[in-house]
Amino acid sequence: MKKMRIALALAAATCMSTLAPNLASAETVKIAAMDPGGSWYSYSATFSKVIQDNTDLTVEVIPRGGGFANPTSVNMGKAEFGWTTSNAAVWARDGLESIYKGKKAENIRTVTNGLQTAYTIVLARKGYIESTGFKSLDEMLKASTPPKIGMKPNGSQVPVIADMIFQSLGTSLDELRDKGIVTQATPGQLSSMLEDGRLDVYIDNVPAGQATVTEMTLTTDVDYIPLSDATIAALNKQGLPTQDMPKGTFRGLDQDYKTAVSDTVFLANKDVPEDTVYTVLSTLVKNRSFIVDQHAPLKAWNPEASCNQENAVLTLHPGAVKFCKEQGWLK
Repeated sequence: MKKMRIALALAAATCMSTLAPNLASAETVKIAAMDPGGSWYSYSATFSKVIQDNTDLTVEVIPRGGGFANPTSVNMGKAEFGWTTSNAAVWARDGLESIYKGKKAENIRTVTNGLQTAYTIVLARKGYIESTGFKSLDEMLKASTPPKIGMKPNGSQVPVIADMIFQSLGTSLDELRDKGIVTQATPGQLSSMLEDGRLDVYIDNVPAGQATVTEMTLTTDVDYIPLSDATIAALNKQGLPTQDMPKGTFRGLDQDYKTAVSDTVFLANKDVPEDTVYTVLSTLVKNRSFIVDQHAPLKAWNPEASCNQENAVLTLHPGAVKFCKEQGWLK
């Protein structure tokens, strides 16, 4: 019996010594997402499954953060990967004063971009347009009686984008707040206010099919107010590239709507090993069909297009460069 116990112990020790190197070499990576229930949390769960099912990596999803917080988390190394928007990535990189107080996120790099596109839109009630005759936001803001404008609360990127729009037109969000014409509330409240005439104009940044704007356009007749070329150019400089929102995206949109868009970016810290980023990106691309089946909003993701440095927004991570060159998508 004693010899049997010794034999079992030796066998166990041998087994542990065989397993130990694999355990020691196992790599855990964290993804900075957002609160449970949010799209980025859901996407992260799917990414986690795909990565863990097809590689030796272990993935931990951080169930907090958001577009503004995640670049900071990745920059500081609290997460290897994270989600943000193209414009927030630029704002973080440059240390936009109103959000990041001049602290530049110099360690963030792009893994892939364009996973989801959100369109900057300006809607106005048809009743307001018919009563005033205004066709542009510039005309509206210069009127002796300016419109009542609605947008999401601070914490969303929408007020930041709206302020950039206003500044391109010679005013600012603070100035308009001081005039008492800006209401910031939940999307559901704003939809109701537009319907009953308590709002004239609504500004947002949303993907196709977004629920609130869908409801607004179904319950209220609206016009889509075009952004001027100068305003779009100003937004381009802040990380919001130009793209058309296709006609029919929402009710009442009878022609393509030229605007500035906010793309969803998957980031990595520059110090994440090249091979790790290569493995993650190649695995995600190989499983793109599965990912899109789980999340229809990601169907526009074009990994090849995101290999273009201009589309990448930030500098591409070396692991992404390696993968893109291997595919012939980057010279």
